[in-house]
Amino acid sequence: MESDFQGSSTSIPTSLDLTKEGIRLVSLTFGVTLYTNALFSEIPESVLKCFEKFLKLCPPEQLHFYATTNMRIHKPVTKRTFGMLKTWLNPGAPPMEYLDLEMKEGEVYQDAPKFKFNVCAGEKGSVRYKSKHANLISMAFPPEWGLKRTEEMFQFVSELCSLFPFQSGHAGFSFECSRYAEKESQTYAWQKSMRHRGIDICRMPVDAKAVGQDAMKGVGWLTILGKLFVERFGGVKDLRNALAKDIEVIELPGGIILRAGPSPMLGDTNRGEHLPLYKNVYAMISPLVDIAAKRSMSFNLVDKYVERTEAWYRRFSDE
Repeated sequence: MESDFQGSSTSIPTSLDLTKEGIRLVSLTFGVTLYTNALFSEIPESVLKCFEKFLKLCPPEQLHFYATTNMRIHKPVTKRTFGMLKTWLNPGAPPMEYLDLEMKEGEVYQDAPKFKFNVCAGEKGSVRYKSKHANLISMAFPPEWGLKRTEEMFQFVSELCSLFPFQSGHAGFSFECSRYAEKESQTYAWQKSMRHRGIDICRMPVDAKAVGQDAMKGVGWLTILGKLFVERFGGVKDLRNALAKDIEVIELPGGIILRAGPSPMLGDTNRGEHLPLYKNVYAMISPLVDIAAKRSMSFNLVDKYVERTEAWYRRFSDE
């Protein structure tokens, strides 16, 4: 029996989205997330250039709704929304405890998006800063881009890494979940991701807390390590020796990108697709993933949410 997806196809199974009563509760995307321990107020140009690069790929008219820290629901995007981040980061702007902004696609505000730009950052004095949460930039694009525009997306991620002082990151297939139906959407995403293990599940700001400043969330088609993490694993030479020859190691000024194959993969454990290259990367970085697993808030599931959350983080383990 053939898999729904073998990696060379340019089609994505539409069944992996979850839509109910006209609302897209879970959306499969090509996701990119970069984590840093830098304050955004100290790297404003880097953050704004990343936003500009995103908008060169995502037409602004695709972004329909936005939300900030104190907003109960998403509201329609206006021209002013596109200038909010720059206003917050302008020299002399009033200090803020948090920089939270999500702009997303969707037919209704409850929809999980196909296009998304999200910043989640704590400034000095905030609970996030005191708790040493990571600050992050997260983006989402239609999943087909991972296959039809593979090299373009790889180049895009590489360019982001040249702009943003990353400590870690990942890019590849990812689920976006509606925050307006967390239990239903996260339960579905967890079940599908445990089967199709090449799919991350994006959770903001949970991921920022889990990663902190000393951990990694997990493995993607592209797994990104900053210099400190590279040194922890013995340097680039030792990393190369520990990895399969089919995993490409791309050196950057700020660290490395590990590319697990020519294009992103979903995998399907029901059909024996266990993504050996992803597993190989996981085996190397698993000590850092274990830290995130223990610190992460649990998925909003019906039951056994603690055990199942840890199982998800360790889904590439042989245990």
